[in-house]
Amino acid sequence: MLPPVRENSIVVPLPALRRIFTMLVVLIVALVVVLVLRNQLFRVGLASLVSPSITEQLDKGSYQAVFLSGGQVFFGHLQQQSEDYFLLYDVFYLSVPDQAGQQGQLVKRGRELQGPREPMIIPTRNALFIENLREDGEVATAIRKFKAGDLPLATPPPATASPAPTATPRASPTR
Repeated sequence: MLPPVRENSIVVPLPALRRIFTMLVVLIVALVVVLVLRNQLFRVGLASLVSPSITEQLDKGSYQAVFLSGGQVFFGHLQQQSEDYFLLYDVFYLSVPDQAGQQGQLVKRGRELQGPREPMIIPTRNALFIENLREDGEVATAIRKFKAGDLPLATPPPATASPAPTATPRASPTR
């Protein structure tokens, strides 16, 4: 026996309720599948089509300059290890000049007191920007000369000729 029906009530047959419920479940499942697929595609494939990755922008045949948040600049061959770290190989840097007006010297990293080994591991959050260096640039030229044995371990980078000293040396007044 059916329950009594009130005047203002709406009667929905049970098969119709099952269809509505089934359609609602199918819609939710489809929405979840679309969101998961979209997320996976953008993380892996489509994101690389939209914008090239850092690795694709690095010129493997040349040196890179890595400018760090602390003000240091290192030169070497850069590889992106992960989203969080870069690896820098064959590392050089410019030493800080002793006096104002002097130029820094190009130094091969590895002979410092702490004895660093390669690669240099750089957190990506510390890299302000990265530049591919031209082969004919002064730093790349100085590195090539160093590797050929033409320059010492620490050498002034190529620059304009400095003026010759004008004063002649004199004997010490204590002699």
